[in-house]
Amino acid sequence: MSIVHTSHIRIEKHKGSHRTAHIENFSKPIDFGIHGGIKAFYQDKYGRELTGPEYPATLDYMIAGIAG
Repeated sequence: MSIVHTSHIRIEKHKGSHRTAHIENFSKPIDFGIHGGIKAFYQDKYGRELTGPEYPATLDYMIAGIAG
């Protein structure tokens, strides 16, 4: 037996690192971005302050999915 699934996702890019994922068959989109230590790392790397709201990073969603 095999299971095949194709995800249909549209990514909307906003200012900075903020992105919104619209996933087929889900009414609410998911926001992605950076926060905390990830934000500090990139601020140090690029030598400038990264402004705007903080959102969970892609890595946060991956860890939650794998650990769940």
